[in-house]
Amino acid sequence: MYFKLSNTAEKENLERMTKASFKYPNLYKPQYIIHGLKEVTIPIITMEDHKELSLAIWGLLPENHTDDWSLFQDSFNTLNFHETSMDSGLWYTKSLVDRRCLIPVTGYFTTFIENGEAYHFKIGLKNGNPFYLAGIYTVLEDGFITCSLLVGQSNDFIKQVQNVVDTMPITISDDIMEEWLSLKTTPLRTRQILKKHIEQDFRATSISDSYYNYGNTELFLNRP
Repeated sequence: MYFKLSNTAEKENLERMTKASFKYPNLYKPQYIIHGLKEVTIPIITMEDHKELSLAIWGLLPENHTDDWSLFQDSFNTLNFHETSMDSGLWYTKSLVDRRCLIPVTGYFTTFIENGEAYHFKIGLKNGNPFYLAGIYTVLEDGFITCSLLVGQSNDFIKQVQNVVDTMPITISDDIMEEWLSLKTTPLRTRQILKKHIEQDFRATSISDSYYNYGNTELFLNRP
């Protein structure tokens, strides 16, 4: 289960990297830690509009859901789904057909247990630039967007810094981002993308317990 992300990119950098503009630019704030177990929003690019960065609530909800986000998450945590579950036919799987999204981040977190101690790592590109995670989303009746990460099998790099789960967020490289968002992409090709490990220049940075366990931290207020 992945429930923390990092996005330290400034608004202008995200817009330049994605070639998209924020729909509500004043609502975006860079954050060292984005804690998904709270009700938080993260920027995404949807299939409907490749040129717009929307803010989505992290934690997928059914499109006809009307109760509080927290009540649903207490019963069914939807921060991320394993890519193999997309063949289950459950309510969320239809989003893989026409509700795929890109989630730009600057990092996610892993934990390694050794001799009873937990060691935490931030995974990000060596150059510090944002990168894309694969996601799915829904649009609620009131217009709010909700989303989830898609995860797959851990690769050898992640296994060096994580032994509590055998999964990792699926990344989407720049050269296939348009294909991921296209309605023309077939279900077979979509699943091929999800199963393909993308080779990117990542590094794992050890972080302190106090940094990892802190709540949502805006970039300009709290620095590790």
